[in-house]
Amino acid sequence: MALSNNDLKFFKILFETQSLSQTAERIPISLSKASRVLSHLRLHFHDRLFIRADQRMCPTMRARELYPEVLEAIKVMSRLESPSEFHVERIHRVFSIGGLDNSLLTYIRPVLAELKARAPGIRLNFHSLTPNLYADLQQGRIDMAIYATSESYPGFSKLPFCEDTYVFVAKKSSTFAQRMAKGEILSEAELCRHQQVQITLPKASSDDSGLVPFIDHVQNPDDVPLVCAPYFVTVPLLLDGDETTYIPFQMAHVLSQMTDLTILGRRKSGIVYAPSLIWAEHATQDLAHQWLRSFLIDRIQKHMPSIDKVPVLKR
Repeated sequence: MALSNNDLKFFKILFETQSLSQTAERIPISLSKASRVLSHLRLHFHDRLFIRADQRMCPTMRARELYPEVLEAIKVMSRLESPSEFHVERIHRVFSIGGLDNSLLTYIRPVLAELKARAPGIRLNFHSLTPNLYADLQQGRIDMAIYATSESYPGFSKLPFCEDTYVFVAKKSSTFAQRMAKGEILSEAELCRHQQVQITLPKASSDDSGLVPFIDHVQNPDDVPLVCAPYFVTVPLLLDGDETTYIPFQMAHVLSQMTDLTILGRRKSGIVYAPSLIWAEHATQDLAHQWLRSFLIDRIQKHMPSIDKVPVLKR
């Protein structure tokens, strides 16, 4: 019968204490169980190992030869039984992340420099979302996704990292921006009349509740602005003069720091939603996946401003 790690520890303690009763107390086991373990060791090594003399259990020559080997074996077993030490700097892996183009600009871009410093071996492969979002996650075509949805499904985890809502934007040189700078509260109606560009994008899932105002199909020219486009980032760059558009606040905040775009305000009845990190639960115990999830959620939360700072428009 093979030896267990507990058998080796019994041998070590008995060798050091030279007392069967003390060994039983330290493990702890009963004295009768200690006698059975000793018998097992003797049978395995074909030696008496410990001989009673002067009220002590004195080790035999064979036991003295085995002692350093037993110590090394215990160390090896302890390393095997303990979780391996995780070093983020040793990760060498490509992670596939699904999301819309505004997610890449808004959430990933601000954390790239720190990610490169903390985990130089990690690479991100960003994918457009497909209508098969959850199948893509379950089957490993993407490792995680960034998306705003109120839906939850068994087998998937979701953690929000900020609040967002849609806001009207225009160029900083527009008359709307100048009026707002003077303290004037703008109205939804006039900004809607000047909306010349709009997002057209299908939902990422047929079951999705649609927290963002996407338009899937453009048919009636009387119902849509001058230009409809499927890319969030390009939409505000198409604006001219006093033209406006309606985009997520978190993206608008980033663009206002990089371009001549300014935030005009949000609708009083505008939906507040939570962009989230979504992943399949089979990846939960993956240490590298776990580290990247925690890093992204923590850092993105720290970079995102509060929507409470956005002025509310008049109706």
